Amino acid sequence: MDTITQALLGSAVAYSVAGRKAPRASIFYGATFGILPDLDVFIQYANDLDTMTLHRSWTHSWLMQSLLAPIVARLMCKLAPVFDFRRWFMLIWLVWVTHSGLDAMTVYGTQLFWPFMPPPVSIGSIFIIDPIYSLPLVAGFLAILIAAQNRLSHFIMLGALILTTAYLGWSLGAQHWVTRQTQQALAEQQIEYQHIKITPAPLNTLLWRIVVIDEAVYYEAFRSVFDGDAAFRFTQYERGSELKGLLPDQSDLERLDWFTQNNFKLQQLENIILATDLRMGMEPAYFFRFQLARIENDEVITLPPKQLSMPRNAINGLYWVWQRIWDDQAELINKNGSE
Repeated sequence: MDTITQALLGSAVAYSVAGRKAPRASIFYGATFGILPDLDVFIQYANDLDTMTLHRSWTHSWLMQSLLAPIVARLMCKLAPVFDFRRWFMLIWLVWVTHSGLDAMTVYGTQLFWPFMPPPVSIGSIFIIDPIYSLPLVAGFLAILIAAQNRLSHFIMLGALILTTAYLGWSLGAQHWVTRQTQQALAEQQIEYQHIKITPAPLNTLLWRIVVIDEAVYYEAFRSVFDGDAAFRFTQYERGSELKGLLPDQSDLERLDWFTQNNFKLQQLENIILATDLRMGMEPAYFFRFQLARIENDEVITLPPKQLSMPRNAINGLYWVWQRIWDDQAELINKNGSE
């Protein structure tokens, strides 16, 4: 999730641990420790692909957090003896592990078990920014900040934590429901596939984006919780699998394959071979696209995996999302606003 939401979640978790003893101190310490795992964005890596795939790695590892929490707790006992060791340890450890757990609920990919290297956890049941999740935490933070000793403030903060946790449960349930519907629709339309990835459209959990991956092609579709019996419409796109054999060095592509769990496509743009992460964005605009090689005089030359920007119209896209939530026919209109 975004860093502000992680700070707010850290505040709520810390308050649940130490709010009775020091309400305002707990929310500020919780916010501080809540953003620490995201400071890895300032680490300089060799290239853009490393920057993408090494974000949310060791700083988000439950194993590393469990090892570091007692050390940091002991240090905090000396620097800020507001709480005893036990309370400091529970505050720090719970803030960190819930931070990583929430990140794992998004589609980006979180390496919860680093230094072991299974594919990153990428549940994808909640968008990276979701105001319905964040706003109750804002209310809880402000309630404690303004009136820490008020009993109502206490219930607002704990209620916000319960409500947001329930919202995460709803997102998992809605994702599972759309997944079952998608599998049934694919069977009825006799579409063969290797795997599917279902994630919420921006800022909500009412509209879901469906990516269906096969070896040579992929499909994109959208499903609203209000679609009822409306038929699924899968749009097919080429995946560029034939370009894979042209790459003299496939290590970068293999890393992207591991990180995205095979949710990528290849394409040739003029003389450049590109790889695009299909999980974040929507056709034709995506957040992560990398150059891998250049074709020059019939020779394929490996390039450093530099991220290339893609033009996006966020306002039109969000307007389309809002329309599509309520009207399945909105899918007939191009997401960039043209027929």
